[in-house]
Amino acid sequence: AGMDVVSNRIFISKLASRVAAIASEEENVIIQGMDGRQYEIAFDPLDGSSNLDSGLPTGSIFGIAPYKQGQQPFSGGGRSLIAAGYALYSASTELVVSIGQKGGACTASGFTLDPSLATKTDCGDGECFVLTRPELTCPQRGPFYSLNDAREPDWPAGLLRWVHDAKRGQVPSGTKFSARYSCALVADVHRALLHGGWAGNPRPHLRLLYEAAPLAHIAEACGGRGSDGVRDLL
Repeated sequence: AGMDVVSNRIFISKLASRVAAIASEEENVIIQGMDGRQYEIAFDPLDGSSNLDSGLPTGSIFGIAPYKQGQQPFSGGGRSLIAAGYALYSASTELVVSIGQKGGACTASGFTLDPSLATKTDCGDGECFVLTRPELTCPQRGPFYSLNDAREPDWPAGLLRWVHDAKRGQVPSGTKFSARYSCALVADVHRALLHGGWAGNPRPHLRLLYEAAPLAHIAEACGGRGSDGVRDLL
């Protein structure tokens, strides 16, 4: 089985007894969890899987919303999310989590895996991660944009103009943008959250439920924004 399939199996096996419903980018149907649970979770178990053979970054993305008995799962839209997160598997393994909803306190924090803690016999799930970014805040401006330039023929006119201007410093900040693209949306968004700028995938195959909405929730918690270029993603 491919690593996408293996990752999906691991996610489902760990979560099925903890939530009421599961939606995975690798599944065609909603998976029912455990009766009496209060939450539903949607996830992309392995983002950027084509990078694996090259040793480049990959990641996982998830979004959590309240489960309402008698309603169709995952019908609440992006604003129903109460938490979201991603894991970045690269030079280090980082876990970024956002908690809260618009109108209330919504914050994001980052944790880094410390493999040395895994050798402790009393180290349980999650206890091998150390808080390394207590209050993530996205800079208002940054020097990078991240997207696949080879897909330029698919871009809308507004994006074409912006990239043209950004390369030449013809933007309000006067910054001449540089391109950074890893083919893993998690990695590109992570860079944008830490250093500012823009990361995206302006093609219709990007999935709102599993990828775009959770990442937009995290971006808002960091003071950024998720958009399709016209509308708020949440």
